[in-house]
Amino acid sequence: MRFQLMPLACAAVALTVATSTARADDGRAGRASGPVAYGDGDEAACDLVTRGEASHALGASVATGIEKSMTLAVKGAGAVNAQYCVYGSDLVMGRVALGSTGRVTFGQYRRSLAGTAGFHEVAGIGDEAFSARGQLNVRRGNTTIIIDVGQSRTMPSEAAERSLAAMAIPRL
Repeated sequence: MRFQLMPLACAAVALTVATSTARADDGRAGRASGPVAYGDGDEAACDLVTRGEASHALGASVATGIEKSMTLAVKGAGAVNAQYCVYGSDLVMGRVALGSTGRVTFGQYRRSLAGTAGFHEVAGIGDEAFSARGQLNVRRGNTTIIIDVGQSRTMPSEAAERSLAAMAIPRL
């Protein structure tokens, strides 16, 4: 399956960016070219957690979030809309709209990573979740959140990722 977003920061930078915005310090995303088109509303990845919340979860200040959006081809699901909030090299928060096949598509993605180093199921977050290649992947309904904490952090990344997921999930 071609839903590989590892490493997420490289994918966010390398793929064609449809919209790029800077996140204001007050926690609201500024949008240079109007609202980011996503799902049925005006959601954006930088709306999942504020810069202050991200800094608190990581135990140190993070850069201002930059919103990026793109369309990804997913085998069996067609094209999916993805937004990323890139907080420098410290954190990438991804939000992927999986459409009506969300559960199946997420399951295929999980199976494609099941044999990789560090793979394990994560209980108690969203409808289902797993960790693989240093990223926490969470599905709630037909939306996936992918959280990648910079590996240079002294705090274990999964603890920070779980904290960020707990903040982000209610905002879906």
